[in-house]
Amino acid sequence: MPTLDDAPILEQLATVELDASNAGAANKIATQDLVLVYDMSQRKIKAITVSAFMSAITDVSVSATTGTG
Repeated sequence: MPTLDDAPILEQLATVELDASNAGAANKIATQDLVLVYDMSQRKIKAITVSAFMSAITDVSVSATTGTG
């Protein structure tokens, strides 16, 4: 039976501008990072990049972030 020790440790993400150069930073989100979504109708996990997700829900387009931190 799973215990609380089995639960993943979730990192707190810092609030950042997506067009900043923060790819590879452990506590920041970048445009090429993946968001996982559970599709209830198909019973499977789907992945989408932050950039594609943001474009799908807004009229704003973003360019890929670069850099290492």
